[in-house]
Amino acid sequence: MFRLLARVTLVAAALFMAPAAWAQIVPFEVRGGVSIGGVTDPGTSLFDPDRIAEANVELLYSLPGIGDLGLLGEVRPHLGGTLSFSGGEHLVYAGLSWTFRPPVLPVFGEASLGGAWQTASDPDAPQRFGCPALGRAAATLGVDVLPGASIMATVSHVSDFGACGTPDNGRTDALLRVGIRF
Repeated sequence: MFRLLARVTLVAAALFMAPAAWAQIVPFEVRGGVSIGGVTDPGTSLFDPDRIAEANVELLYSLPGIGDLGLLGEVRPHLGGTLSFSGGEHLVYAGLSWTFRPPVLPVFGEASLGGAWQTASDPDAPQRFGCPALGRAAATLGVDVLPGASIMATVSHVSDFGACGTPDNGRTDALLRVGIRF
């Protein structure tokens, strides 16, 4: 757990220490919120407030000339992490997100694909995955509540696809997040 927190802190510090000129060239968005882990596990209830036991933070960057697809949306790299407070897996992930905003309406949809690295903080707990390297996919629906600020609901799924010698027992999370775009 300490190693994961140290790594996430180092990455966040490196990202925030970028010079002002770089920040003008590469605008970014910061998202954060709460997560309910394992919503598709047997015997779980999505609407049980006691299951909110994870925090999530994510950074998305706009790359000039690369990510703008005009009317088709915007492709941005992302880097994020989910910290479990209930002894579950902690996740660090990265990949690409495609955001589509219809003209005039203050709503957006997003699809993300990438990879993740997981660690379980409790070695005595049953392990969900056969290895730490995972694939990740996510879908988001959001509403722009102010210029540069949004509220969104996300469904995220990580899995090792059975590639590590154990049956595939993927994890699906439901997230409620707030985003600030700079």
